[in-house]
Amino acid sequence: MKRLIATAALATLVASPAFAQSYQYNPDEGPYVGAGLGYSKLDNSTFDELDSLGLSTDDSDTGYKLFVGYQFNPNFAVEASYLDFGDFTSDATVTDGTNVATADIDASAEGFGFALVGKLPIQNGFSVHGKLGMIAWDGDLSGTARLNGDIIYDGAASEDGTDPFYGIGAEYEVERILMRAEFERYDISESGEDFEIDMISASIGYRF
Repeated sequence: MKRLIATAALATLVASPAFAQSYQYNPDEGPYVGAGLGYSKLDNSTFDELDSLGLSTDDSDTGYKLFVGYQFNPNFAVEASYLDFGDFTSDATVTDGTNVATADIDASAEGFGFALVGKLPIQNGFSVHGKLGMIAWDGDLSGTARLNGDIIYDGAASEDGTDPFYGIGAEYEVERILMRAEFERYDISESGEDFEIDMISASIGYRF
């Protein structure tokens, strides 16, 4: 499934220029591309527990995305995207007055998404939409522990999977330029642990 979604996303990215050449501009249908920048936040039980114990955690970062889609009519589109959620970190320093122990944890995630988009036109180029899709993601986790400056543990792991996501947003189009604001939630599960990533973004795009 993950390979299927990633292949579909890449195929859409490659095929869009060809679509653009085949269609004349129509505000109700046709291909579009865009890019967005936003705020991503991780909700994870392990990070929450570390935070409750007084460790310094940073479970938010700046994320970005690239997307390409095709609108079939005023109410329905399909969309492929590449997303980078940024980095999430946690670190701690503990001392007994003589010895000093430190630990650092870093996590990051990225992926290809493919979604169905339902749109509701309002007026004068303004519309609202909802989306439902799947993301084929890759995540990296690394950690280092030191005692009095000496490394006593240094490890890293990479995971991947396919999980659902959904989102809502508003869009304004003028002279083929798209301006979009969105909230998206990615429900990632791996080895029995849930990683919920929320992304609030602003995007700009172009309709062919």
